[in-house]
Amino acid sequence: MTATKGQLRELSKSPTRSLPSGIDLMQRINEGLVQKVPSTYLQTIRTQVTENCDELIELGARIRPLVVDGQRIGWVRGVYNTERRRLSRWMHEPNDFILSVLTLATSLKKQEIEQFTALEIRNLIELVQKMTEYDISLYPYLTAFSSTMTSENLWHGRGTQLTSFENKVIEMPDGETMKILAPSEHARLWATLCVYREQAKTRMDANWNAVLQVRPLAGKSVDPLANELKALSRQLATDSIEPWEGVVKFKANTNPDDGWAHVENIDTPEGMLKELQGMMSGDKHERLMAEFERQQIEAAEKRKRDLEAIIPHRELGINAETMWVESDNEAHQRELDLKRGRITPQPMKREKTETTFDPAEKMKRYQ
Repeated sequence: MTATKGQLRELSKSPTRSLPSGIDLMQRINEGLVQKVPSTYLQTIRTQVTENCDELIELGARIRPLVVDGQRIGWVRGVYNTERRRLSRWMHEPNDFILSVLTLATSLKKQEIEQFTALEIRNLIELVQKMTEYDISLYPYLTAFSSTMTSENLWHGRGTQLTSFENKVIEMPDGETMKILAPSEHARLWATLCVYREQAKTRMDANWNAVLQVRPLAGKSVDPLANELKALSRQLATDSIEPWEGVVKFKANTNPDDGWAHVENIDTPEGMLKELQGMMSGDKHERLMAEFERQQIEAAEKRKRDLEAIIPHRELGINAETMWVESDNEAHQRELDLKRGRITPQPMKREKTETTFDPAEKMKRYQ
């Protein structure tokens, strides 16, 4: 039995070198990055986000009835950062700024708002703030929304008209009006994404034409590029599910008393105390880690025994390997000889050659 250098290198390698650490794996599981998002949940999120983004971009705002004691007294919407920045440049008095924001966010008149009590104004401000936060929560989904048929219909139908208006007035069914000072960041980002999407489609078509023209000459060498273009075409397809898989996160409901460790408990003293109690009592997580450690130790000991068993059988000294570099003509000639049945003679080892000391005897070999 002879141990080669390759076998020694394979035995010395550790298969656990590429494994993530325990805390990294727990963090990925807690964030929902390990498990795949269910298709039903993904379809539900896509439908809801598409409806809200369509309303936000087409109308300029998500307007809802303002109801008090079961009776509608007006309309209300969220106020975007672009509008607040513009008002902050004009209004330096805090009370005037709040009054301007409420007048802009609702269909109520200035005189009606001034008659509200302090508690009513605070509740109205909290409602406007909550609606603004709901609108901001749609921001991360705009990349996926730009790949839907609804988005393409808006872009090809109205285009930049949805992002280039000033002081837009929306008339409600009861005759009241809502005013929007400037387009939201959602509409501007959506228009940018649509432009980039159209440019990407144009470049992909040009690349496909180039691949089709080069394929008869290059053959299978263009297959890697063609595969990349196929993957890109799936991402740029209308109503593709792949963009949503990258932005929608799914976190299954977990039981905090299931006997496993939970990363979110580390943030609070009570949770940390609960994790320490589980460690001391030997819960499921501790038993799993102990079993994992035992398996790693056994695997390391087995690799060590295999290495110790193969080392005594290796050859002593330096194992030299001869490398023959052939030219193109020599390699072609050797290929022809092999096809004709002529076997190329193997190089003779130096230790097996016979040494001739007498020059006369050496000359006789060539007579």
